[in-house]
Amino acid sequence: PKALEKIALHFKVDGSSDKVSLTDGNLQIDDSKMVFSLAASQFSRPSITFNFDLDQIDLDRYLPPKGAEKKEKKPARGSKPASGSTSKSKAADYSALRKLKVDGIIKAGKIKVSGARLHDLVIKIKGSNGVFRVEPMLVQLYQGKVNSTATLDVRKKGPATQLRLNAQGIQVAPLLKDVMKKDFIEGVVKAEATLGTVGDNAYSIKKNLNGKGLFLFTDGAIVGFDLPGMIRNIKATFGLAQRGKERPKTDFSELRLPFTITNGVFKTGEASLKSPVLRVLAKGTANLVTETLDFRIDPKFVASLKGQGDEKKRSGVLVPVLVTGTFASPKFRPDLEGILKQQIKEGIPEPSQIKEMFKSKEKKKGTTEGESLEEKSKSFLKGFPFGK
Repeated sequence: PKALEKIALHFKVDGSSDKVSLTDGNLQIDDSKMVFSLAASQFSRPSITFNFDLDQIDLDRYLPPKGAEKKEKKPARGSKPASGSTSKSKAADYSALRKLKVDGIIKAGKIKVSGARLHDLVIKIKGSNGVFRVEPMLVQLYQGKVNSTATLDVRKKGPATQLRLNAQGIQVAPLLKDVMKKDFIEGVVKAEATLGTVGDNAYSIKKNLNGKGLFLFTDGAIVGFDLPGMIRNIKATFGLAQRGKERPKTDFSELRLPFTITNGVFKTGEASLKSPVLRVLAKGTANLVTETLDFRIDPKFVASLKGQGDEKKRSGVLVPVLVTGTFASPKFRPDLEGILKQQIKEGIPEPSQIKEMFKSKEKKKGTTEGESLEEKSKSFLKGFPFGK
């Protein structure tokens, strides 16, 4: 639908030389209706109170089409942006915000933004002297809810932002499909995060981002990545095996992702995935500025792959997988060096087993004290998998 086809505004105004108030306000823009009130005083250092109650709005209707963004030339993946987009760009002037005092509430019944559908939004804003706090910011979406607080500090040259996020019960697959038109993960997500950054453009915000948090996905799947199949058939990881018609996926009962972010680099050292047949540990980094990946995944079978195309018992098998590339084009490949090291490690007997080998040989019938070193060595080597 077209934007700004219908606009209507009604309110009552009352004021004097140092204050003004708007009451019984009604605003209609296309299909959206809002009732509001607003008061302002002390115009040299404005003090503003407000109450906005919106029934619904489709913000995508008023934003530039996505095709317009693609026309702008973007830097290559892994490269630094031009200097004009970073610290050398003209600094914004926040002097007006430093004088502002504000206290208000915003409510909305339904909102559509970037494809995402939200409802029952409540935002309370309060601030003065260059420090503004949003507490709480409540919203429901995709069968879950988000409760967060945020602080914006513009007292210094660069704006500093702090965010505390708590999300529960969100169905992640339909959310990603609506926002990104992709479905690389399924399940219910719970998230907790404390983040902070300094800056007012995308590059500086990502580069100065620091914090920590936890994402917990339950009863879901990683879509487009068949880890059991990759481990069962290494050829498939190189694209040599015949692919089925169904899109590959790795089911899980729990995917836990604790993380830290330091200067724009996301890091996890103990991410884990649990499923009926797999236990997976993962560690690595994701650079939010260059959008590059460097992860290692260590899976371990805890049962057979019955129901996933395999009847064999594969308990204990470890095949590391490396994840590299970019956010837009991740690459998965088996860690062949890691596989070799693991097999060598598993093939070498423990010291106690080595002693037992010699003892058992000496006890055999016909063994003499003068048995040659060569014979003992041959017997010893037979204890290894490759010596049998």
